[in-house]
Amino acid sequence: MSANSNYLATMEKQMQKWDANVDALAAKGEKASAEARTAYQKCVKDLRENRAAAQQSFKEMQAAGQSAGEKVQAQMTAAYEKMQKNYEKAVADLRK
Repeated sequence: MSANSNYLATMEKQMQKWDANVDALAAKGEKASAEARTAYQKCVKDLRENRAAAQQSFKEMQAAGQSAGEKVQAQMTAAYEKMQKNYEKAVADLRK
């Protein structure tokens, strides 16, 4: 298995885990008060938009050849890190 294939497999697992975390956050928001629910829904919407951007980078990486894979890998890593940072910020903000 090439380094690119290994990276793709790792990122696919990370994105699945991230999806589960966002789904859990959405479910928690459904149980919150009306005021808190609005905040949860906005955070979940923003997180899903970040996820869509990361998914686009993931698809580009899948389509890229090995030589182009390094550039796309950097984009994918940046998208994932942004996604994770925004998730952690959303969770922290919602705990306030």
